[in-house]
Amino acid sequence: MTSTHLHSRSVEAARAASALLSAFRLGAGQTLAGWPVLVGRCIFYVILLIVLSALWDKVASERLSGTLAGDLPPGGLALYIGVTEWITLALPAVHLKLEDDIRSGGLEPHLLRPKSYLAQTFSQSLGAAAVRLTALGVTALALLAVTGREPPALEAFPYIVVLGVLGVVVGVLLYALAGLMAFWARRTLPFQLVIQKLMFLLGGLYAPVTLYPGTLEGVAKASPFAAHLYWPSAQAIAASWQGFLTGLAWQGLWIVLLSLACVRLWRAGLAKVLREGGV
Repeated sequence: MTSTHLHSRSVEAARAASALLSAFRLGAGQTLAGWPVLVGRCIFYVILLIVLSALWDKVASERLSGTLAGDLPPGGLALYIGVTEWITLALPAVHLKLEDDIRSGGLEPHLLRPKSYLAQTFSQSLGAAAVRLTALGVTALALLAVTGREPPALEAFPYIVVLGVLGVVVGVLLYALAGLMAFWARRTLPFQLVIQKLMFLLGGLYAPVTLYPGTLEGVAKASPFAAHLYWPSAQAIAASWQGFLTGLAWQGLWIVLLSLACVRLWRAGLAKVLREGGV
């Protein structure tokens, strides 16, 4: 009896994993099929890095006393900015998909299926993000080779890749929270904009949070926005095993907490739909 029960659970788990893998492949395939958009994103990435790198190189070269320019690492923050933008541009618009499905009534057919809609949507978004991360990563390496700029230390690459992938997971979860607000608001754009601006500020999109005043730096480092951007990008400036483990711990914590928040919002939203008969 127990053996049969365990076998049944293992079969169900295998089916769920297979469904998630299929959704991942679907997201990756859709992104590859839209290759002109992907190429455009890579071109935008190059332009962005050229402009921002030139700006930070100029600021760092001045070394103005009494300013943050004196705290910048040699060569400016080009590598740091390269990683933050690599992660940011890899994020899919999962909030728009959730909004469309919830507001249009397209959610109902999914609820009749045994597969979890939320998990499928999340997995599909990660598939799209994986393709973007790969394309943008190759673009970044090519740009380093063309410009002759010194790359990060060799030991930094595995740290950046692992923390970068997990940083994207955190970002997708944050945007999913914004998308799930469609159960209560007609548009999720305001929620997405708030999250995006906090990514810029507390995530350290354009400058490491270590340059912030002490209190703000502490708040930023402990936030999900630093788990999204700062901890992966800091490895491009000063790679360290301790920094990697610290970033990994914060990312693990926030992935769990944000996942629980998404599930809670999802269940509350479904309860609202079932109770009121619509959004």
